[in-house]
Amino acid sequence: MFKINDDKSIYLTRGDIATIDVSATGESGLQHIFQVGDIIRLKVFEKKDCECVVLQKDVEVIEETDIVSVRLNKVDTKLGELISKPKDYWYEIELNPETSPQTIVGYDDEGAKVFKLFPEGRDFIG
Repeated sequence: MFKINDDKSIYLTRGDIATIDVSATGESGLQHIFQVGDIIRLKVFEKKDCECVVLQKDVEVIEETDIVSVRLNKVDTKLGELISKPKDYWYEIELNPETSPQTIVGYDDEGAKVFKLFPEGRDFIG
């Protein structure tokens, strides 16, 4: 299962693959155009502990575009130990985190953005 909700929370089954399409709106209200060489970084961290990063995925923009796809494979999404119930993490998405960081999705007036990981089928075997 993979789902991005209206509140920007992400629901994902542990061990599944997913593609998160990232877009941004500029201050003028127009769609932001990502430039060649831009870096988009997805960071997932322990809930209430932004220092404990459990997944970091960088994507370099190779052509001008208004949407960048962050692809997660089954290894990326096997966060932590086996789980028997859903586990909440927090996440953020940044543009050019090393040179001129701008948060695209992250903690805001509505609170933290939740990355909810659900158990995979094999978590229950044995």
